Amino acid sequence: MYITSGIESFNKLMGVSFFKRKHSFKNFPFIFGISNLVLYLVSVLISAYQSRHDVTKFIYCVATFGFGCQATMKVYSFVITRRYIIDLYENNLQFYRDMNRQSDMVKRVLCDNASLTYIVIKATVLIYLLLVVTTMTIPSLSAIFMETRILPFGFVIAGLHADTLESYIWNYGIQVIMAVYYWIITVGSDITTIYNLLTACGQLDALMAIIEELNQQLENNECPEKIQEKIIEIIGQHQYHRSYLQQLVDFLNPYHFVTVGSTVPTMVISVLGLVLLDWYPGAAIVFLGSIQMFYICFLGTSLEIKVMITDALTLKVGAIHWNKLSVRDMKHMNLVLAMTQTPKVLAVATLPLNITAYLKIHKFIYSLIMMLQNTKD
Repeated sequence: MYITSGIESFNKLMGVSFFKRKHSFKNFPFIFGISNLVLYLVSVLISAYQSRHDVTKFIYCVATFGFGCQATMKVYSFVITRRYIIDLYENNLQFYRDMNRQSDMVKRVLCDNASLTYIVIKATVLIYLLLVVTTMTIPSLSAIFMETRILPFGFVIAGLHADTLESYIWNYGIQVIMAVYYWIITVGSDITTIYNLLTACGQLDALMAIIEELNQQLENNECPEKIQEKIIEIIGQHQYHRSYLQQLVDFLNPYHFVTVGSTVPTMVISVLGLVLLDWYPGAAIVFLGSIQMFYICFLGTSLEIKVMITDALTLKVGAIHWNKLSVRDMKHMNLVLAMTQTPKVLAVATLPLNITAYLKIHKFIYSLIMMLQNTKD
């Protein structure tokens, strides 16, 4: 409850709620943020058209357009279709209420998982804040030492031109506001996703603890009624976990498809400008896109770690005292054993989202850089 209330407090900065069904979007932060997003997309398109004869400026506009696509998808996924997020939250809430009736060992496992979730969320907020501050600060500092003034994003606000110092300050100030809103919506969506994924890991940890309790009951030769009751509980918890994980994967797969589909072209275009045109701001965009890709793949890897935990769960089920089970109980546990071998993973089309995919993408970009450099030479 402490973690979710913290996420909700953060989401209030952009006037939304991910965990309350009754929420009015008729508030200033939300309307102001959406207006900034619309202004951002319109300004990028207009600037790209106006700069069609200047290759460097045109590439800059096209590259930064990918961030607008990401923000649009985040608004769609976490605002327009937020009922799916609310369903996941209510399932989590019911799960933790049910776990309050469990033993101290199970509660301790869930507390450890909650502590890990809290640490990862805090680190995510700080890392994203550092990225935004760096991205917005470097262009302003470079403008002091260079003759040409560089804006953080590759466009000018519609109706404003950055030819004079006054117009540059206006453009820079508005882009800072846009960057802050982008930081808020990115952090809000990502920490909610982290919370849901790590909670799914906690569900499996708790299930393994319950199986360990079953094994202890078998060692102590508990009565068949208690053994059967514990097995029914294990089956129920495992069915709940699979249903929850399927719901989470169905929500995240299209979201990550659009996010990765806009980030990778943005990085490739930035590499083109960096190598062929000595467009150095492209390096900052590549770095920012790389960090975002890392977080997406990190989340996918956390789910693959779940697959590893599932292997551990298979070993845990296989290590119980099967010889002390009745034929009926053996059939029930054999069903659990079979279901643990079909895990769910995050994917974009047919590519699983994990650190391996992250390395493949960067290997492709590095190969592209070398090919372009050789061609240029």
